[in-house]
Amino acid sequence: MKNIYTLLAVWIMLSLAPTAHAGDPSFPPTQQAVNQEIINLPWEYELQKYPLEKSNSHFKLSEGFALLRGESARRFDFLTQGMEDPDTEALIYNQDTEIQLIFNYYPSGYVSLEDWEDLDAAELLGQISENTEKSNAERAKHNIHGLTIGGWLQKPRLDKDNNSVSWVFDVLDGEERYVNAISIKLGRKGYEKFTWVSSYDDYLLSMDLMAALVSQQSFDDGHRYADYSVGDTMAAFGIASLVAVTAGGNKPKVGLAALFAGLLALGKKLLIPILIGLGAIAAFFKKLFGGKDPKPQPDSPEV
Repeated sequence: MKNIYTLLAVWIMLSLAPTAHAGDPSFPPTQQAVNQEIINLPWEYELQKYPLEKSNSHFKLSEGFALLRGESARRFDFLTQGMEDPDTEALIYNQDTEIQLIFNYYPSGYVSLEDWEDLDAAELLGQISENTEKSNAERAKHNIHGLTIGGWLQKPRLDKDNNSVSWVFDVLDGEERYVNAISIKLGRKGYEKFTWVSSYDDYLLSMDLMAALVSQQSFDDGHRYADYSVGDTMAAFGIASLVAVTAGGNKPKVGLAALFAGLLALGKKLLIPILIGLGAIAAFFKKLFGGKDPKPQPDSPEV
């Protein structure tokens, strides 16, 4: 059984983009140097509210989790993926459960809920499977076996009370099984996307935790979905279209394909975790939490 203190979950992309740090002098020259830089990032762990500047929101950190924000979170992207995601504004990591939750903010404008009934979950799952099979041909070129989409663990679910939508499906990678769990929370000027990174078994053991963690993020006054005012910039897509392409399906049947060019880029990537041994980092997290064996216990949801 793997030692939970010697693992850190990181993720790779299905699209198999070339390694961005090849020959990049800003990337540490050795794995030891990478580990040390990750340790030296400004991890925050005090149980308090932290502002998230890109989204004009805040997040209340729960016990057992460490937080990176802003440039530090994007640097972690670079160190663990070889490329930086400019839309990442934060991530949290639990050293006991190996769970990560990544926060990405997209200033799309106000996303309407009016097209929700256009979303067909069965059709969407078929599109995700088909697109994954197409990407497997590219994986084969790199001698990496293909992925297979399992099925819905949770069909796309709209929560109008909290202006959010979430879904979960499982992914088979050889004999390994993972989850792709996404939650989107709408704001006045855009939306926050939360990506859960864990193994299938870890998800089953803590399947209610993601919703509890997402509830700890709240948009600031004036930036909430309910703060919409006539004349605000509207997104070029509705919630059903956003879910379809973010989940990895096809673009909606609309007249102008270019309208969804930015969205389609979101649907090209499917996140799965890879567990790697990073003993020095694990020891750092153990020290960070004072040698305790913390269990993630989110506080009461934000109101």
